[in-house]
Amino acid sequence: MAPRDEEALYGEELGIGALVADWLVEHVHYRGPVSTLYRARHVRTGAAAALKVLLPQPSDVALRRFRREAETLRRLSHPHIVAVLGYGTLADGRPYIAMEWLDGRDLAAELESRGPMSPSEALDVLEQVGHALRTAHQAGVVHRDLKAQNVVCLSREGEAPRVKLVDFGVAKGLTPDAPGASTLTLTGVSLGTPLSMAPEQIRGEPPDARTDLYAMGVLLFQLVTGQPPFQGATRHDVEDLHLNAPPPRPSERAPVPTALDAVVLRSMGKRREDRYPDVDALLEELRRAVRGGVALEGPVLAVALYAEARLRGTPETSSLERLDALLEQVGGTARAAGLDVRVEGSGCLLALAPLPAEAGARQAARARVLHAALGLVEHVETGAAPRPVDLAITVHVAPLPNEAGRDVDGLLHLPGWVAEPPGTGLVATEAALEGLEAGLVATPVSGARLGCWRVSSAR
Repeated sequence: MAPRDEEALYGEELGIGALVADWLVEHVHYRGPVSTLYRARHVRTGAAAALKVLLPQPSDVALRRFRREAETLRRLSHPHIVAVLGYGTLADGRPYIAMEWLDGRDLAAELESRGPMSPSEALDVLEQVGHALRTAHQAGVVHRDLKAQNVVCLSREGEAPRVKLVDFGVAKGLTPDAPGASTLTLTGVSLGTPLSMAPEQIRGEPPDARTDLYAMGVLLFQLVTGQPPFQGATRHDVEDLHLNAPPPRPSERAPVPTALDAVVLRSMGKRREDRYPDVDALLEELRRAVRGGVALEGPVLAVALYAEARLRGTPETSSLERLDALLEQVGGTARAAGLDVRVEGSGCLLALAPLPAEAGARQAARARVLHAALGLVEHVETGAAPRPVDLAITVHVAPLPNEAGRDVDGLLHLPGWVAEPPGTGLVATEAALEGLEAGLVATPVSGARLGCWRVSSAR
């Protein structure tokens, strides 16, 4: 390559065709003040990725914040947190992060386009955001910049909201060994977005998990009314309102249950001691407010996808590479469908995610996973995937494994729902297929324990 051509590809802004590790740049998606976001594709699997590259000659603060975001996201694996695919540095020393590509728009753009959400839709969103924050808080990380612009909505029009939390650039570790723990943010320094900042952030005090709960209250207000609770002509005006003004009630601006007011007011307490103690307490009160005091009974259900790839004939280096590439594609597809990859073996993968509480949203989530799995097996069966590799996928629904890991005859007990031998193609259990039979061509599998069906195509 001639020096001028190389400069065009790898200059201050990466050009189309620039190769960054295993990702090939396709185009610039967003130019920010300290970094540029590119759409890229994996050279082997073709999977899309978001490539975030720091601009040349960054400040020390920007450089440390960028590296901290990569390390934080790498450790926080959750179906509602954007996944990191890799990170490193360019030849000129600029760091980059490769993340899963999210086809959607942030909640601020969503609200601007469609208007406020119903209380039940807002609950669906905050359930997902809350579960993501719980994972972060359990890892000792507070996000500190939760806002509508940092939550990406992936669902299409008419579907239940499905979201992912992004941008941990100002996340703060709560313990010395937590991802994001550093001396970058000192007491007395205010970081975050004024429209969502808790009073202690404005005062530059050390954050804790309740700092994110304040932002959840702000987000809840914005979701159901279409506007943030506090607005002003200047940053100082907004900060003064967060510090001194009582939060407005959402019922004064939108037709929502007055019980929702109490959730917002407590979440946005001026003193963190006045807020909910944790995410779970906030979500429980929000469920009661939205459902009129009726709480769902029984365990939380989850949908799981188990994939097993096998080689035909004698293993060779090239065929092993094809198997690895196929499993990478399966993992990427599972994450795009909202699943969290829990187990990755030499030839298998298990991914799962909790299902929404509302019946229609739960059915839509199962349909999304089944259609994603069907696309994978069709990719192999039509010859689009490299041979000689066979792929077998089973989709099942069962109670979500509990925190202690006890999962007797549940999703983590594979012999209870994965047929042996698994054969090839897509198999769905009755629990996974229920209510979706009209849209899929399926035939019963004889001898299966759970009433399994082999799914061959969509109708």
